[in-house]
Amino acid sequence: MNHNHYPQNLLYCASFDAVVGTEHCRLYMLVSNAEQAAKYMWPTKTRRKTRYVVSCERLAGLQYSDEIEAVAHRYGFQHNHPHICDVMEDHKSLASVIVETNALRWALSFLPDDGVKTLTINDKGLNVQGVPLGGIALYSAEMLVRSRPLRLAFEQMPHDETAHVDILGHRNARALKISLGTEAHYVFDYRNGFTAFIPRGEER
Repeated sequence: MNHNHYPQNLLYCASFDAVVGTEHCRLYMLVSNAEQAAKYMWPTKTRRKTRYVVSCERLAGLQYSDEIEAVAHRYGFQHNHPHICDVMEDHKSLASVIVETNALRWALSFLPDDGVKTLTINDKGLNVQGVPLGGIALYSAEMLVRSRPLRLAFEQMPHDETAHVDILGHRNARALKISLGTEAHYVFDYRNGFTAFIPRGEER
């Protein structure tokens, strides 16, 4: 796989230790902070199921899947708790839209470094603070999101690709999900953060 499709800094939103694992010949890495999260996947020859928690210091600067897998196996600790990326896969989409990644990158030209913005999916596609970014939408929903984590997520977008964007919901909480096939990026609404999506008694 061409690793250049991934962000140059895979840990761009990592405030906590990362989770690295293998399952069904897939390697995955999960990273997060209080406002956003990201999941990456690569093919691997490893068939067995593994799951480690690994310090970000050990993973810093790595880009290739074989390096990440080797570091996790050598320095990681076995880990069985669900990560927020695992939890988010169980939450339903309230609205979705297919949009060009170039449009998401273009939004960086008007998104401030801080502040709260309204993000909407409706019959006009994806909109940020009323500015249309295009796309063909299914259903409609909106959420309030901090500009800083939204900018960070949009900065990771590759050029000339297509993204599947969803607004996920759980009670009153909302989360933006940007899917690019082998990677997914989440941005949580500014009022609730990721904790609103975690069932009581479970950890990150």
